[in-house]
Amino acid sequence: MTNEPHARLLLADDEPLFLHATAKLLRRAGFDCRTATDAPSALEQMAQHPFDLLIADLNMPGNLELELLNIGRRDYPQIPIIVVTGAPSLRSAIDSVRLQIADYLLKPIQFDDLVNSVRRILASARSNTKPSIPAERTNSSPDQTLDEPSPIGNSAGFREVMDLVGRAASTDACVLITGESGTGKELVAQALHQASRRASSPFVTVDCTAIPEALFESVLFGHSKGAFTGALSDQPGLLKRAHGGTVFFDEIGELPLPTQSKLLRQIQHSTFTPVGQPTPASINVRYVAATNRDLQAEVRQERFRQDLFYRLSVIPILVPPLRERGTDIIELARHFLQLFQPQKSSAPIEFSAEALQCLQRYSWPGNIRELKNIVERAVTLATGPQIETRDLPTEVVRISREPAPGIASDSMGASRTGALIEADRGYLTDLLRKSGGNVTQAAAAAGVTRQGMYKLLQKHGITPAEFR
Repeated sequence: MTNEPHARLLLADDEPLFLHATAKLLRRAGFDCRTATDAPSALEQMAQHPFDLLIADLNMPGNLELELLNIGRRDYPQIPIIVVTGAPSLRSAIDSVRLQIADYLLKPIQFDDLVNSVRRILASARSNTKPSIPAERTNSSPDQTLDEPSPIGNSAGFREVMDLVGRAASTDACVLITGESGTGKELVAQALHQASRRASSPFVTVDCTAIPEALFESVLFGHSKGAFTGALSDQPGLLKRAHGGTVFFDEIGELPLPTQSKLLRQIQHSTFTPVGQPTPASINVRYVAATNRDLQAEVRQERFRQDLFYRLSVIPILVPPLRERGTDIIELARHFLQLFQPQKSSAPIEFSAEALQCLQRYSWPGNIRELKNIVERAVTLATGPQIETRDLPTEVVRISREPAPGIASDSMGASRTGALIEADRGYLTDLLRKSGGNVTQAAAAAGVTRQGMYKLLQKHGITPAEFR
């Protein structure tokens, strides 16, 4: 294998927007990324050039019967494969296990998750260890990205969060982290793990949105050889990898009810039974979960088990939205500015006073994830030593014309609230207009999940069909 910064990747996908945008970002992350729009051209390139990793869409010409995956695994067994799909199926999930696919990611894909997966898999390949399937990330990887910092902020609300994290770290009680999409809930979970006595042991993330329901037991608990069709060898589950450490269930609210009951039994008894094995095994892990859903409302509507909710929320932690964190916005913006500066030879070194004012007054519907995206855009567009208002999106600049908080009368405060709502609505409609009403593309541009985008659209009474 080549060294990771120069690793050669082949990205095969028939969606031009996804293909070109993802390839560009992978190259920016330091990889040599080649592209293909169908399976035959991907196989042709694999025959002509050595690749370190294949990233392949399931539903594209020449791969509808998984020809690319089967031939790739047969002829190039040393090349790890990441599957990406917007239409997961039981068959493809089972075949992914049979073909020992390194990761199985669902669109829309957060780019950070893809890069983390690529780096983890390349590191595993270099050390001749098998990567896990799917959606597993640990803090023990030497390839963690620099854009996953410790939680940053000094506002009163965030200090309360970190104080609670510090107190919870001394226990093994279950923790439920809630908050809007993009607020940094996983970073809070990682901080909790690092402050606990389990810090030297693995921190394993289970992405509840990325595991097909039919494969949940196999992925979480593992399976033995011959347990089901395609189970060609024993595979450890994510729980075994987390033994002694922390297992973090990201987006726990997305789990289907049948899967919730299986998870509840496992948490209650601290044991698990790998698929195909007759006897259970004990496990020593700390359970942390996160969601952007209102789980109490989900319980009332019978979409989430009440007993699992109470089991997980022994210590609840609510991460405040960015708009309520005051000067943390500036601190985070400067952090991201330093992060993106090395990617541009003549990068700006500071924000102008007017640009900082705009950032602080904006309502941030996409929270920290949106701020990160906007700072990256500003660094790219800036032509001088400072980021100016012209380098920021129009919806961010528009808010600066409203009175600052704390100096407005009641009527002016109400006017400002209305302006914030209108700005958010304008931002969302602009995204939909640019994507032709495609919610998946709009969510990716805003840096939020597809589910989070639907919630924002519903909140503002916006119908995507109007923009198609």
